[in-house]
Amino acid sequence: DVWTDHNNQKLLPGDRTSAHLGSLKPAQAYHVRIYAENTLGISAPSDTLSVVTDSEVPSGSPRDVTTDALGPQQLLITWRAPPRDTWNGDILGYTIAYGKRSSLNDLKNHTKVNNLRIDGFNDFRLVGLEKYTQYAISISAYNSKGEGPDSDVVLGHTLEDTPSASPQSVSCLALTAQNIQVLWQSPPKDQCHGVIQGYKIFYESINVHNEYTNRETKITSALNTVLHGLLPFTNYSVEVLAFTRAGEGTLSTPISCITEEAVPDAPERVKSIVSSESSVIISWLPPRRPNGLIINYNVYIRILEKNIEQKILKEMLPAQNRYFEARDLDLKESYEAWVTASTRVGQGPSTPVLQLIPNSLVPATIVSFSQIFRVSWGVDVKLPCFFVGKPKATAEWTFFGNQWKNTFKMETNIDNTLSVHNVQRVNEGNYSCKVKNTVGSDQIIYKLFVKVPPSTPILSVTSIQQTSISLQWRVDDTGGTKLKGFVLKFRQEKALWEEIVLDGRLNSYVIENLDCGSRYQFSMISFNAIGRSPSSKTEKVKTRGDTPIPPPVDRLIRLNITSISLDLSSWNDGGCPISHFGIEFKLHESSSKWIIVSNKIESHARYVIGDLEPGTSYNLRVTAHNNAGSTNKELYFTTLNINEFKNKIASDERQIDKSIFTDSQLIAVIVTSIFGTILALAGAFLCFKNFPVANADTLRTRNLTGEKEIQNGDFYGTVRKSCHLSPPESEIAHGIEASNREDIYPYATFHLPEHENQSENISLGHTGKSLNLYDSQYIDKNTLYNGKIEVQHSSTFNISEMHPNSGGIKLNTSQIKMNHNFKILKSESEEYDSLNSDSDRSNERIR
Repeated sequence: DVWTDHNNQKLLPGDRTSAHLGSLKPAQAYHVRIYAENTLGISAPSDTLSVVTDSEVPSGSPRDVTTDALGPQQLLITWRAPPRDTWNGDILGYTIAYGKRSSLNDLKNHTKVNNLRIDGFNDFRLVGLEKYTQYAISISAYNSKGEGPDSDVVLGHTLEDTPSASPQSVSCLALTAQNIQVLWQSPPKDQCHGVIQGYKIFYESINVHNEYTNRETKITSALNTVLHGLLPFTNYSVEVLAFTRAGEGTLSTPISCITEEAVPDAPERVKSIVSSESSVIISWLPPRRPNGLIINYNVYIRILEKNIEQKILKEMLPAQNRYFEARDLDLKESYEAWVTASTRVGQGPSTPVLQLIPNSLVPATIVSFSQIFRVSWGVDVKLPCFFVGKPKATAEWTFFGNQWKNTFKMETNIDNTLSVHNVQRVNEGNYSCKVKNTVGSDQIIYKLFVKVPPSTPILSVTSIQQTSISLQWRVDDTGGTKLKGFVLKFRQEKALWEEIVLDGRLNSYVIENLDCGSRYQFSMISFNAIGRSPSSKTEKVKTRGDTPIPPPVDRLIRLNITSISLDLSSWNDGGCPISHFGIEFKLHESSSKWIIVSNKIESHARYVIGDLEPGTSYNLRVTAHNNAGSTNKELYFTTLNINEFKNKIASDERQIDKSIFTDSQLIAVIVTSIFGTILALAGAFLCFKNFPVANADTLRTRNLTGEKEIQNGDFYGTVRKSCHLSPPESEIAHGIEASNREDIYPYATFHLPEHENQSENISLGHTGKSLNLYDSQYIDKNTLYNGKIEVQHSSTFNISEMHPNSGGIKLNTSQIKMNHNFKILKSESEEYDSLNSDSDRSNERIR
């Protein structure tokens, strides 16, 4: 230890045997030495007493607190430790208080962290926050005594995310046959998760004949829009979503909007068939786009004589009619015909004009047309094949080139219409009707598609994470129609099933917010307008993560005399965050029940179990819980006794001493000091070499206890003033000023004390390494001593009370005055002996 004149000092009356040192720093090691002083001088110092003051709550707050957004629900908090002189003990961790900006004065959420760094920055990630929300954050440090002051509040803002809700109150209104107005409201404010940049409107036709049309998209920033260029009298499915800078939100529930009616297109196909020498049949198919409900067909026949129009006949037929027979035609006249369709809006355009030419020869001809039929399974289908011919024609139905009666049950009625009952997928194919007579033949083909529910999805797992699972699937058979969607069913093992309805255009999905390290089951069904598929095979998957992994015993537990400290942060979470701990203990080899300390400790920092008996054996059981399960760690320990604790401290101090010789900076300082000392000694040698020495008046020394006598008798001498280089070393040691040298009686004898070179200022301010035993949060390496200091040749001083102080750490000091003219410290008996000896020797000289 280095004691200097700058060490703190306190002057006490000579009759005091105890002292109270106030205004000390908390959790600080102090070294104390005591000197006794009387009229003759100051004694040698007592043995050094080392004490450690008790700790206090930190008086400083963390510095340089900053926040950075890592995502929509995460903030990274960074900070530096409080100034070292404000710790007032060892910092065990930090408490992060945070809350929404609107509740600045009420930071309800608190998180404790213990990843400590004395130098540099600490950081912690706040998770599970609300999306696109401003938070107020402050941090305080804590030690074994409690929480310190909060830092200044800093503000952090989570990033934007996609809206979690769809636009509200979506509605539509048909303006014309080609325009629909769509209106909606924005998603709830707390579910926007950002600034709404705009809206996307998805719309598509869902009419039977247009079921494979592509979906159209329109983008707008308003809360309404008009869809243009639509098909008349068409049912449209409309969905709306909102989007932010982070991406698109969820789609609204589809709504159906039907455009207004318009005049129909012309009938799709038309033809004329000679039925007799004076009649012709006009046949047609309905318009491909009726643009409304067909209420009637109009057949126009124009009579021409020598290519001059005579008149036009109009025949209005019901909507269910598909042909008209014009009779009583004259072979001498020419006839032209065309057909139109009408809705309630009006009449549409006409078909191409046909020439009607009667003939006495009537070949076998089919009035019906080849068509494509798409029907749902389970219905009855009728395929007409009406024909004419003279002589009478015969008809034959075939299915894929085979006789229908040899494949499955079908029947025809009197007008040669084929009926297929309760159609299934096996009935799908080409149906051919062929007629013939001696004059001619004709054939039509029906392509029949049977729409059925889709096939079972083939489900597979593509990725597994701690809280999410990625799924992918495919459907080999959509059932002959567009897929409307999927139903994904999942559940945690032994829990109830949950369902998610997915869009039919998707083929993959990520299920999030799952429990870490847990087993889940998945299955899926697909559906279209006809029905649902069977459920897929159940996939069983376990999310990543395992039960907690216990640490080695020496990392988990630290022993003290009456307590133990558990470092709960030393547990490995197994990939799943530890939710809480349970701690129990009992006396070793005791049949008594376990004593439950707590079964829900949520802190991951140090945890102390106190009120234990010194030198006593215990059993301890720590249980860590996470979503994957729990892990027990049972161990045996024995608390320390006093001797063991002292030995532990001594061992730690030896380790510290050894570390000194590995400190390169310290070695450099020592080498420099030695070199400086050598130079000083060389200078002193030169000084004494030039100093004149008294002949017979050389002073000899002996110790205060009289253990060693002067061997060659008593010598006398006076102090000369002849050295102009430097005073003698004895004068420096005793503080004798040059002007007072003659004050020493020429023939007085004196004894130099054995420790005279140690009469320095009393030091109270030296600081050493210390840990506080009173800290219930951890185990320390030093202890607090109260003891007595006995000073030779003086009264006994007893520092009997050491009180922990609050507030700042200062010393009230009173410097001990050093008298430069003090006399050498001796006992009274020695002083009288010297006087007697001097008088006797003077008498001898007189004689």
